[in-house]
Amino acid sequence: MSKKIVKNKKKENLKKIILAIRTVKSKKSGSYTFEKKFLPYNEVKNFFQKNDIY
Repeated sequence: MSKKIVKNKKKENLKKIILAIRTVKSKKSGSYTFEKKFLPYNEVKNFFQKNDIY
């Protein structure tokens, strides 16, 4: 007898999410702060390419 293969539907809906942390230099004090965000895997490069200064 052959067994029927059933896909696990929960795994198909999951997305890879990453905690991205980068340092940002403050204009006023010159100190560094950390910016933390949970991002989808495909948006991580854009997050690190930003050059925002507070």
